Amino acid sequence: MEAERMAELIGAILAIAAALALASLLLPVAERFRVPHTVLLALLGIALGILVDRYGGEAAGYGIVGELVSGLSSVSGKAEAFLYIFLPPLLFTAGLTIEVRRLIDDIWAVMLLAIVAVFLCIVAVGGLLHLATGLDIFLCLLLGATVSTTGPAAVIGVLRDVGAPKRLSILAEGEALFNDAAAITVFGILVAILMYGALPGTVSSALGFLREFVGGIVLGYALARAAILLLMRLGHSSLGVTSITVGLAYLAYVLGDRYIHVSGVVAVVAAALTMAALGPTRLQPRTWEALRETWHQLEFWANSLIFLLAATVAAQVLDDLQWRHVLAVVVVYVAAFGARAFTLFGLLPMLEAAGRSQPVNKGYRTILFWGGLRGAVTLALALVAYGNGRLPSEVREFVAVVATLFVLMTLFINAPSLRPMMRYFRLNELDETDKALRDRVLKVSREKVDREVGEIAEAYGAPVAPQPEPAPTNVVVYGPLLPADVREAYGLRVLCAREREHYLEHFEHRTISRTIATRLITGVDRLIDRVRADGVAGYEQGQQQLNEVGWRFHLALWIYQRVGWERPFAEQLADRFETLMAMRVVLDEICADDRGDFSVLLGEDVAATLVARAERRAQSVDRALRALSLQYGGYADAVRAQHIERIAIRLEGLEYDRHWANMTIGREVYDDLQRELEERRAGAMRRTPLRISQELAAMISRVPIFARLSDAAVREVGSRLRPRVAMPGEKVVEKGEEGDAMYFITAGQAVVKLPVGDVVLRDGDFFGEMALLENRPRNADVVADGSCHLMELSAADFRRLLNANPDIRREIEGVAERRRTSNAARS
Repeated sequence: MEAERMAELIGAILAIAAALALASLLLPVAERFRVPHTVLLALLGIALGILVDRYGGEAAGYGIVGELVSGLSSVSGKAEAFLYIFLPPLLFTAGLTIEVRRLIDDIWAVMLLAIVAVFLCIVAVGGLLHLATGLDIFLCLLLGATVSTTGPAAVIGVLRDVGAPKRLSILAEGEALFNDAAAITVFGILVAILMYGALPGTVSSALGFLREFVGGIVLGYALARAAILLLMRLGHSSLGVTSITVGLAYLAYVLGDRYIHVSGVVAVVAAALTMAALGPTRLQPRTWEALRETWHQLEFWANSLIFLLAATVAAQVLDDLQWRHVLAVVVVYVAAFGARAFTLFGLLPMLEAAGRSQPVNKGYRTILFWGGLRGAVTLALALVAYGNGRLPSEVREFVAVVATLFVLMTLFINAPSLRPMMRYFRLNELDETDKALRDRVLKVSREKVDREVGEIAEAYGAPVAPQPEPAPTNVVVYGPLLPADVREAYGLRVLCAREREHYLEHFEHRTISRTIATRLITGVDRLIDRVRADGVAGYEQGQQQLNEVGWRFHLALWIYQRVGWERPFAEQLADRFETLMAMRVVLDEICADDRGDFSVLLGEDVAATLVARAERRAQSVDRALRALSLQYGGYADAVRAQHIERIAIRLEGLEYDRHWANMTIGREVYDDLQRELEERRAGAMRRTPLRISQELAAMISRVPIFARLSDAAVREVGSRLRPRVAMPGEKVVEKGEEGDAMYFITAGQAVVKLPVGDVVLRDGDFFGEMALLENRPRNADVVADGSCHLMELSAADFRRLLNANPDIRREIEGVAERRRTSNAARS
C-alpha cells in the first residue's frame, strides 16, 4: 500500500512537471502562428486525454513513461480538487493586476456584463435548452451556470497583441472577474438543489445568493486589510510578502466555502481588489512589482495546468458523445451568445443613455460580444459536476460533455476570428494624435541615433554618412500639425504621470509617509482622469481640487469648533502640512526637469506652457503652505526640519549603495551602516505632534491689538478665542444675520462686500465687531479670499474681554468708528 501511494505521488509529480514544460514550450508556437495559447493547450490536453484513455491501463510496465501516463490519469481524476487548487490563483491574479481606478470608471458597464449578463445567460440557456430537449429545468439551469463564466485570457492576449485601447481590456477583465464570482455562486446553489431535491422559494433563493455574495465581500475585505497590516511590517521581504498573499487567496476561498458558508469566490475577488487598491501605497514600489510578477507566474501555472488536465479528462468524457449532445451544444451556443448580444446591444445603450456609463462604440461592443470565450473556470465547473458522485449520473455526464464541447467551440470558432475582426473595425489603429506623435518620435529618435553613430564612426576612422538637418522643434515632421490644445492635453497627461512617479520615488526612499503618498498618488490619478476626459479644462479644475481640503478635514474642523476636541483637527492639519510640503518639493523637481523631450515632441510653445502651468501650481501650493506656516509657525519649522532630515538620510543611503556597488566597502560594513541609517530613518518618520493650544499664543501675538498684552493676559484671551479655518469662497458672516461673534484674521485675507465697493482685510485685521457694539444685524457679507485662518470671539466673551481690558475696548471702538466714517464718506 505504501509503495502504491509513493508510486502514485511520483506519477503525479511527473505529470505536473511534464504539463508545465509542455505548456511553456507552446508559448513560442502560439506566438509564431498567432494562435491563442489556450487553444493550443486545449488541443494538447485532448491529445493527452486520448493517450491516457487508450493506453492508461497498459502503462504500468513502461518505466518512467508508464508512471507519467498513470500520473496524468490520477491527477486528472481528482476533479473535485480543481476548484480548490486552481481557482484561487486565477481569481486573485485577475483582481490583483486590474487597474481598480479604471475599473471604477466603468463599474456600471462591468456590472451589467458581469452580473446581469450572467443571469440572462443562465435563464436563456436553461429556458431554451428545456424547450428544445425537454430535460429537467434545473439540469438546464445548472448547465447555464456552468457555461456563463467567461475566460478572458485568450481575448486579452489578442487585445494586447493588436494594441487595442486599454478600456476594452478593462471591460473584458472586469467582466470575467465579477462574472466568475456570480456564476460560481449560482452553480453551488443549483448543485445543492439537484443533490437534495429541495426547491427553495424565489425569495429564499435571492436572499441566499445575497447572503453568500455580500458575506464574501465582507470576508475578503476583512482578510485583505488584516493581510496588509502584516505586509507593512515585512519591509522589503518579497518572499514574505508573496507568502502572505498566497495564504490570503487560499484562506479566503477555504474559509468562505467550507466554514463560514459564504461565497469563497467572491471573498477571493474582494481580497484581490482590496489588495490592488491599497497595495501600491502600502508596499514599497519594488516589492509591489515583484509581487505582481510572482502572481502572473502563478496564474500561468494554474491556467496551463487546469486547461491541460481538464482537456485530458474532457477527451475521456467525450467518449460518450451522442447526437443529443451535439443538439444541446448548438442550442447552448445560440442561447449564450444571444443573451450576450441582448446585453451589449440592448441594455448597454440604455445604460449609456441614462448617463451611467461612458459610451462604448459599435466596434468595442462587437468585440466584447464575440470575445465571450469560455475557458478554465467553465472546464473546472464541468469537471466538478462530473466528479460529484452525489449528483445523478445522467446529470454529471450531460453537463460535462456539453460544457466541454461549448468551451471547444468558443476556442476554435471565436478565438481565431477575433484578430481579423479587430482589424476590420480598425480598433488596432492609432488615433490621429498618437500617429502624429509616433511619427515625431520616430523622426527625432532616428536623427539622434544617426548623430551618435556618426560620432562613433568618426572616432573609429570610418567614413561618416551625411547627416540630415534636424527639423524645427515646433512642427510635426510627418503628418499634419496637431492643434495646440491637443498637444497640450497630451503633455499634461505626461506631466501628471511624471508627478506620480516622483511621489512613488519619494515614497520608496521614505521621504514622505505612506499616508501622504496614498493621498497624493490618488489625487494625481484623479487629475489624470480629468485630463483624459476634459483636456486642459479638466486639468485646471482638477489641480484646484488637489489644493482643497477633503471631507475629513471639514469633519475634524467641525468637531473642533463645536466640541473643542483638538486631536482629530491637529492630525488633519499635520497631514495638510506634509501634503503641501511634498507637493511643493515634487513640483519644484518637475519644473527643474529637462524639458527637451517636451520641446522636441510637442513644440517649444507647448513646452513653455506646460512649465508655466507647473510653476503656477507650485506658487499656489506655496501660498497655501505659507498661510499655514503663518498660523502655525513653530510646527511648520519642525515639519521642514524633519523633511530635510529625511532627504539627508535618503542621500546618505544612496552614497552607501554607491560604495557597496563599487566594492569599496564589504557586506559587514554596508549592513552596519544600513542598520544605523534605519534607526535614524525610523525617528525621522515619526511625526512631530501638533499641539494647537500651544500655537494659540503665537497666533494671538500676531494680532496688533493683542501685541502689548502680558503673558497672563494672552492666556486669558486665548481661553476665550477659538481658531477657525474658512475655505476659499466661504461666507464667514452674512448680511442681515444677527451678530453672535467677531473674528480676527491670523493668516490669509477676507473681502467685505459693501454696496460702495469691496474692502480687503488682511493678517491682523478683524471684522464683525460693529454688529456686537451696536447690537444690530450684520451690514455686509464677509467672504474668505482663499484659505483664511481666523480666531473667533463669541458675543458673550467679547463683552467680557472689553470689560476686562479697557485698552482693547478703546482700540476696537476706534476702528469701528473709523469704519463707520469711511463707509459714510464713500456712500
